[in-house]
Amino acid sequence: TFAQKRISLVGRSVETLEKQIEESKDVEKFSVILDTLTEKVEASERPITFKPYPGPQTEFLASSELEVLYGGAAGGGKSMALLADPMRYFDNKAFVGLILRRPNDELRQLIWKSKGLYPDVFKGAVFREKQSEWQFPSGARFWFSYLDRDEDVLRYQGQEFCWIGFDELTQWPTPFPWNYLRSRLRTDDPVLKKTLSMRGGTNPGGPGHGWVKRMFIDPATEKTAFWATDIETGKVFVHTVTGI
Repeated sequence: TFAQKRISLVGRSVETLEKQIEESKDVEKFSVILDTLTEKVEASERPITFKPYPGPQTEFLASSELEVLYGGAAGGGKSMALLADPMRYFDNKAFVGLILRRPNDELRQLIWKSKGLYPDVFKGAVFREKQSEWQFPSGARFWFSYLDRDEDVLRYQGQEFCWIGFDELTQWPTPFPWNYLRSRLRTDDPVLKKTLSMRGGTNPGGPGHGWVKRMFIDPATEKTAFWATDIETGKVFVHTVTGI
């Protein structure tokens, strides 16, 4: 296979450099190159922990808009996509993320899925049960929480998040939680400030089907970006939204 050929090629490069190190006086220079190639060999031999499905899941993960909804029938990989999307930021010590489910029982299922994903990629990552939060070696934190009633959203008052995700968005009867948490999406980190993200995944139906449709589906065709709008007040926000 291509992967095997690549491993063999890199392996031969390592052997060649080892001989050059023995024959050269500039041992330090070649040692640095050797270490880099060795890392590549080790990386190429690691099993793939997560690979997105072609189509909507890949498109969702590649979206650059501030707000993105991933909709579709059950079994399309939406929950896994929500878990995978913030992983690109877990090496940044300033990252603080939040993922939500409406009932606490279903939140547990999301946590179980994350336990089969994050430790394989980020060695040393620890899930703190009491805080319901992943803590990564870099210092990044990712919080799993439930939001049963609209007023529960006030527990996040004064907090700041770089990434916010709603799993099964149509389970919330009103847009109040989504609109309120828009105000919590902020950071002082200059890198993360450019990639602030709100993400939602959902099946059709549910008590919030109507408002989700008005917010994400009605304004534009599928996969087309448009200006974010408060569907209750008509206020237009200075950032874009898309539906996948």
